[in-house]
Amino acid sequence: MKKFYLVILAVLIAIIAGCTAGNVVKSDKVVVDMYVMSKCPYGVQAENAIAPVLKNLGNSVDFNLNFIGDFDSSGNFNSLHGESEVKGDIVQLCAMKYEPEKYMDFIVCMNNDAGNIPTNWENCAANLNKAAIKKCYEGEEGKQLLRASFQASQLAGAEGSPTIKINGNDYLGQRDSDSFRRAICQYSSSSVCKEVPLCTKDSDCAPKQGKIPKCINPGTKDSKCEYGDDAKVSLTVVNDVSCKSCDATQIIESLKQGFLNLDVKTVDINSDEGKKLVDDYKIDVVPAFIFDKGIEKTYVWTNNERVRTLFESINGNYKLLDKVTGANHYVSEEKRMEILKKAGVTLGDNKPQIDFYVMSYCPYGNIAEESIEKVYEKLGNSSEFNPHYVIYSNYGGANYCFDNEQKYCSMHGLQELNQDVREMCVNKYFGIGKWFDFAIAMNSKCTAQNADSCWENVAKELGLDTEKISDCEKNEALELLAKEKELNELLGVTGSPQIFIDGQEYSGARDANSILKAMCNAFDSSKPSGCSSTISESTTASLASGGCGS
Repeated sequence: MKKFYLVILAVLIAIIAGCTAGNVVKSDKVVVDMYVMSKCPYGVQAENAIAPVLKNLGNSVDFNLNFIGDFDSSGNFNSLHGESEVKGDIVQLCAMKYEPEKYMDFIVCMNNDAGNIPTNWENCAANLNKAAIKKCYEGEEGKQLLRASFQASQLAGAEGSPTIKINGNDYLGQRDSDSFRRAICQYSSSSVCKEVPLCTKDSDCAPKQGKIPKCINPGTKDSKCEYGDDAKVSLTVVNDVSCKSCDATQIIESLKQGFLNLDVKTVDINSDEGKKLVDDYKIDVVPAFIFDKGIEKTYVWTNNERVRTLFESINGNYKLLDKVTGANHYVSEEKRMEILKKAGVTLGDNKPQIDFYVMSYCPYGNIAEESIEKVYEKLGNSSEFNPHYVIYSNYGGANYCFDNEQKYCSMHGLQELNQDVREMCVNKYFGIGKWFDFAIAMNSKCTAQNADSCWENVAKELGLDTEKISDCEKNEALELLAKEKELNELLGVTGSPQIFIDGQEYSGARDANSILKAMCNAFDSSKPSGCSSTISESTTASLASGGCGS
């Protein structure tokens, strides 16, 4: 069910609940804590946006920046984007220590060419105490600073970049300068904040339990927040009461935070009413969530176009998409086998099949690929390894999509999508072993910004036929992408990585030993010798609990 929380809840709750706590006490100094990874594009975005706010508010803000990562007993550091990110973290921490008044300008300068962090640090330190920063960066002091910073992030429970807290309260709002300034000023008695409008949109208003916010006179000095009741809407939850893993309680409670006047009833699929609902709404998996037409008048529905895209209209009502809820309990064994057959899964052959969906430049997906490659080394042809790709439609425009109709798009841009196709071509014509070689080499040697010009040298180094790959990319891309998109929709794939073992979604840890154990448990009878081994790996996989996409 976690996909639901990653996508919808942030939208619904942020719209209704706002970004800060109500009835706050204003003070002369507001504490803002930000936890990032120096090469994470979302962390970079947040740093760049808050930098001018810190200048504007000056000493009225106590700003603390820490980095997210891990280290082992031997003193080895790990961060999601690799060694270059560890070094980027260190040099920025050294700048914080030796240039406390200027370090944010230094960080923003590095962020302007984030792909080259940390090698771009010296150019950005032209007007700083470069000698002190260099000595710290290259010595033991920098490591001590990073260790303390990682510990601070762990203590705060910060796993995603960025994680932001204002006076200890989680900040869930937009990451632009105006939103940061308004959120901080809700806590601040600074005279500067008197010039900041109370609200420019409804979500700027501090929450009131069970009430809908409305920004009156938005963006002016006379702006104010008013509150009202939400429209009533009925929700029917179709579920299997005998299914132990189908508890919909958390989703229902979360929906109530978005739809504030929600009337809920649950119907069992084995009842006459349930059987009719399964037929009428073409329900394949449960729990299923069906809203009546009253949803059209609710605050969330009328004020957020993205929310409306997460429902399908059926029989005049609205069913929440299965890919949003993560529902995966089939209404019948016949339906389960039908879906597995379409997905190309064969059961009962004593050959477990792992299908893993990634984006070629999602760092979480890259770590999953590297873990699965280690499992492949142990199990080989005793199991089936199938890489797949997360394909969106109508996402981001021409710079993200393969065609003018935007049927096939990728989250990190068109070059990522092109790389997805090239990797599909390598798997098709050279096999899974070469696919692992190529994909993992591309992870470290190329980026989503240069993959189109970088891939060929990588392929040549591996002895791959670049003409064959290019011909496939040119002539077979649409066919390959269409097939991937069909599988995405069939299995409800929305983010990277998403892993299935024999058609069942895998939700365990993404380190190699955990995946190996799950694969070995899927053998019907005798298991290969690789199942009795332990894989040696770095701690990087422990950082990969997140994902890219919705």
